[in-house]
Formats: sequence, structure tokens, C-alpha cells
Amino acid sequence: MGKIRNLRLSRPQTARAVARRAASVEEFGLNLRDWFHELRRVSTRAQLQEAVKVRPPRLARRFPQGDVADAFLASQVEFLCRRADVRPPRWTRDPAYVLDQPWFSTPGPRLRTHLLLDTPDEFRNRNVFTTPEFVLKIRRGRPRVSLAVKRVKARLRQQRFRQRRAALG
Repeated sequence: MGKIRNLRLSRPQTARAVARRAASVEEFGLNLRDWFHELRRVSTRAQLQEAVKVRPPRLARRFPQGDVADAFLASQVEFLCRRADVRPPRWTRDPAYVLDQPWFSTPGPRLRTHLLLDTPDEFRNRNVFTTPEFVLKIRRGRPRVSLAVKRVKARLRQQRFRQRRAALG
């Protein structure tokens, strides 16, 4: 029998993790979609800033179309930040994330015209013509907490209640 490899079954939590895990443009796309699923859990601007603040490693030298992946990731991060009223990280302003030639996500002249008109500025400024796959919505109110955190809080609250009752009676 061959050795069993330890496979990572977690989704990337940051933009940096998306790039670090990508060895091809296909893997980049899968990691990006997984990251979008994780971003659905983000409920505060601080959490978004934490997820995008560290510059991801450059993909242009790693695989063909890596420069497109770099530009797309920088565009997507800036797009998410602007929609959430968060200042985009400094690394997104680096001119290395601008493509020399325009890149269109769909082939065909009719669809390209549509993309030329509807692409958000964050993508257009980098010569990436596409529609964003994910739009983050930061909600007002308290941030979401996990079920485990809720259980710990309830347990501590119950302990305090029992201590107060014991002190009274």
C-alpha cells in the first residue's frame, strides 16, 4: 500500500492563502470561490480588513496566466473593500497588478461589449474585464459568533445566576 498524504480540507481564510495554495489558474479559481464562501461569514469591517491586509505572493512567475490571477485578486479585494466602506490595503495600489493587455472573462465580441460597459472600475483599472462573482454585505449590529462561543457565554451566565441564588438563600 502507498502512503496516505495529509490533505488540507480547510478553505482559505485570507487573500494571501488563496494565492499561496494555487499552483495553476484552475486551482486559483477553486481557492477563490472557497474564499468567497468563507467571506460570507464576515460580519464586520475589521474581519474583512484582517482577511485582505497581507500582500499575497505573486502568481505571475508560478504558472501561465498568473499575471491575470494577480490582477484579478487585487481587483476583487479592492472591489470588496470599497463596497464595505473599508480602505483597500496598500498592496492593491501596486502597478504590478495591472495587466499590459486587456483580459476578458468571456470570449466573443458581443459579450466583450457588455463587459466593457458593465465592468466595475476596480477591475477596469487593471485591464480585467469581468463581472464580480461575489459582493460582500456588511450588516449592522453585533458581529456573528459561533455556536461554541454562544455555549460558553450561556454556561458562564448560568454559573453567575447560580452563584447569586446561592448567596441569597
